[in-house]
Amino acid sequence: MIKKYKNFEVDYYPKEALLVWKIKSIGIPNFTLEGLKEFKIFADDLRILFSDNTYPLKYIASASLHNEVYNMGGDLPFFFKSIINKDKEALKEYAHLCIDAIYNIYNSFGLPALSIALVEGNAYGGGFECVMAHDVILANHKSQFCLPENKFHLFPGMGAYSFLFRKLNFKTASEMLYGGKMYDAIQLQNMGLINDTFESNAGVSRISDYIKQNSYTFNFNHHKCLKRVFPLQKAELLDITDTWVNTCMNLESEGLRRMELVINAQLRKLKQEV
Repeated sequence: MIKKYKNFEVDYYPKEALLVWKIKSIGIPNFTLEGLKEFKIFADDLRILFSDNTYPLKYIASASLHNEVYNMGGDLPFFFKSIINKDKEALKEYAHLCIDAIYNIYNSFGLPALSIALVEGNAYGGGFECVMAHDVILANHKSQFCLPENKFHLFPGMGAYSFLFRKLNFKTASEMLYGGKMYDAIQLQNMGLINDTFESNAGVSRISDYIKQNSYTFNFNHHKCLKRVFPLQKAELLDITDTWVNTCMNLESEGLRRMELVINAQLRKLKQEV
């Protein structure tokens, strides 16, 4: 029933009306252009498969197959190469595919389902933005979250503005956007950004526990009402990401040097893990 994908694994649990997609990118655990293109195909497949109610679906959850990492965010080597080569169209294609993915998650792929993020490892940059797009966020209390874009004189361009200023007060959202501070799951739960935390990873059973303890009807209607009160249009996300692309293309040498340092650090860590 479920197709096989290269960049993520998909499992369906009919008894719980639950579908789980898990990130399994090769190399640095980030969002690659190839992975984003495949995710767009996955989104279309999902709508076709579940649109006629043949298969029950109430929950669509994301997780990761990477140890201690949910997702590291944007593909920095790709960003660096695109900026150096002045390839704005390549960077814009990447950014718009990110928005397609984020908006699909935010809208539960156009299906009457709740989206759940199961975060059992760290989520940085675009990975954190992806988490924030979900209706419900469940996280290991040791998981770390950060928006590090200010390290190379950039800002989060794939949803952080739209989600943080809707969910938090202006001061806290601004500090999170520009402070570059690392937050753990407990801190974000106290802010109201994360719904529930847990002490030990248990995979899909953690989602099952949440489903058993919470009413689908209440939660679905609650988030439906929230999205009506604080509507988010795709055009808003695209406008912000276009501003991000323009900023990237005008990044000065110091920002590029810092980006290169982060890339090298990621590659060193990857080699150590291999």
